[in-house]
Amino acid sequence: MPTFFTSLVLTGAHTFGRSQCQFFTNRLYNLSDCSTNPPPDDTLNSTYLATLRDLCPCNGNGSVLADLDPTTPDGFDSNYFSNLLVGQGLLRSDQLLFSTPGADTVDIVNNFSANQTAFFESFVVSMTRMGNLSLLTGTQGEIRLNCRVVNGNSTGQNIMLVSSI
Repeated sequence: MPTFFTSLVLTGAHTFGRSQCQFFTNRLYNLSDCSTNPPPDDTLNSTYLATLRDLCPCNGNGSVLADLDPTTPDGFDSNYFSNLLVGQGLLRSDQLLFSTPGADTVDIVNNFSANQTAFFESFVVSMTRMGNLSLLTGTQGEIRLNCRVVNGNSTGQNIMLVSSI
């Protein structure tokens, strides 16, 4: 199973949980002037966009929570993938799994949306693979200072080495 497939399957965990407005308001407004026309992210379903704008006004409280799965927010199912088909992926990174023309992920999203059993089976395999990853300790690994960016030179002062106990 390719690594990207494992990562895609694990995004299905977004079938429950919530995200703060501050992490997706850039999809709802032109933040420089809070304008709404044209919408900054045309992958969002227009009805869902209006709902999110009501929940998260521009320059509002960024810590307000929105459901990652607006249809079954507290259940573990394949609705996360079905939501992507209709432009209801809360996080842009999620919606792009389906809305990127020609992406390998489109067929996978379609499959999991139509076949919940396939999603469940793949999720089990992916979680098992992730659970079998070896922990790096001491100088073998490092903790990222910013999860989105690989740390620079590991001899730099901004690196926090993982301690071995």
